[in-house]
Amino acid sequence: MIHHQISCSNPTSQFIQIRLSLEVWDQNPISLQLPAWRAGRYQLANYAQNIRRLRVLDGLKKDVKFEKTTKDCWTIYPENTGQIQVDYEYWAGRMDAGGAWADDEQIYANLVNCCFEVLERSGEEIGISLDLPDYPVQISTLTAVSDSNWRAENFQILADSTALAAKSLTHCEYKTADVLFHIWIHGEVHFDKTLLLDRFSAFTEKLIVDFGAFPELEYHFIFQLLPYPHYHGVEHRRGTVITFGPAESLKESTQMEELLGVSCHELYHAWNVCRIRPKELLQYDFSKESYTRTGLVLEGVTTYMGDLYLLKSGVYTLETYLKHFEKIVNREASSSGWKSNNILESSFDLWLDGYVPGIPDRKVNIYSRGALLAFCLDILLLEDGRSLAEVMRKMWDKFGRPFIGYGFQDFEELIFSSSHKQMHLRDFFQEFVYGYGDLFAKLPSFFEEVGITMMERLSEDWLLHQMGIRTNADGTVLQLHPEASASFRLMKNDKILNWPLEKPDSDTPLKIQVDRYGRRLELVLSLKVGRYYPYYSLQFYQETEIFQKWKA
Repeated sequence: MIHHQISCSNPTSQFIQIRLSLEVWDQNPISLQLPAWRAGRYQLANYAQNIRRLRVLDGLKKDVKFEKTTKDCWTIYPENTGQIQVDYEYWAGRMDAGGAWADDEQIYANLVNCCFEVLERSGEEIGISLDLPDYPVQISTLTAVSDSNWRAENFQILADSTALAAKSLTHCEYKTADVLFHIWIHGEVHFDKTLLLDRFSAFTEKLIVDFGAFPELEYHFIFQLLPYPHYHGVEHRRGTVITFGPAESLKESTQMEELLGVSCHELYHAWNVCRIRPKELLQYDFSKESYTRTGLVLEGVTTYMGDLYLLKSGVYTLETYLKHFEKIVNREASSSGWKSNNILESSFDLWLDGYVPGIPDRKVNIYSRGALLAFCLDILLLEDGRSLAEVMRKMWDKFGRPFIGYGFQDFEELIFSSSHKQMHLRDFFQEFVYGYGDLFAKLPSFFEEVGITMMERLSEDWLLHQMGIRTNADGTVLQLHPEASASFRLMKNDKILNWPLEKPDSDTPLKIQVDRYGRRLELVLSLKVGRYYPYYSLQFYQETEIFQKWKA
């Protein structure tokens, strides 16, 4: 068996020690590939930059020759058969839901960050042990063998798992449909755990009913509740890690709503992504980019459904649900990226800049844009007596349960075949999924179908709405609307010196003094009336027949 042992001799250094042990059967070279990215985030992370002091020894503790052959692959040249060990240190200094962290309270690792894949032997069973006696509470999303020991059926399972050792953890659990769900909390608890369990049980039960089964026999919610602001979640086959802070803020209902939102989102991933997976990601190749155009399904559907199931299960009131949906609408309204890249192209380009703003108005956000597209598809299906939830149940039965992988066209065809109004659906795909249509021109009519009014409004920020100039609090230009006349005079990152600006009369030009990378400029802008970057609010006004089906 291949085996990884994790220890930590000096937690405050934030280096953990890892020993990889394996049996050598011949003198052929052995290649060790450290992952360059992780599941759920389609962006190179280059974890190899966190490794130091790698050494290879045989069973007699003699050095074995090796060399680094790529930025994250090492090749070993054994001279004898028998056991060899690879010792190295990994810097665990990134606290987020997909990273690794070491300090005086805990040792935590997303195992894809720091464990090697032994090429040509990726299908072998792998053991994991934690040699961390100062951290007695030890858990993992892997299958337990004994205290401090777990196993993975193969490297794909190992790389989709987390291990945590701590001096103390808060633990509670609930059972739904014969599946045991654990909740592990590192950090301070400032909320009613019984109420939390009731809410988790409610959305879990509704999800399992609609999908028909849960993919695993056991599942772990692992929460890192931090003393500072943070928000992040990462899905795993048998659990999720969620970082959230400040922990104390969870005594406020608005913050608890956010925690419930990310929790339901990650649980939905237990079906969609962890098991309902596109062909190109069915077996992760962690050594290089794995391109996919299925971001609409991977994250768009999950973002939409994650919140919707909080409404369906009664965890969110309709008012709460609409408040959170407003955020998605307004996030998407702040960009004109849909004119340049559709959601398929933006999904493919996740490897370029999918998780940072990037250049102005080049792409759409697969989470927010995808959620709005998923909502529209749901309404089109509901008009014909079907639903997106039913389509995802079919995706589970056809692709997820047998774990065979799908193509984007498979998702399309399941939607088309679910409706008698295929032309409407095909036209929608052509205009808004494959095309570059203005979704906001059609979005209000979709909300009307469920008795919700989407109202456009403007704040008192006249510079933003009338001139198309978005600034921060000190007058630095953050964004310019591409259709505003100001975009021909101002540049992003210009610092407005005569800040704050007073709105002149309608026939008086606007005079602006700016610092542009060390140059002082005086600009004159005509005060043209525009309606740039509006905000949107959602208000429920009547219960329609489709509304009843939508939230059922």
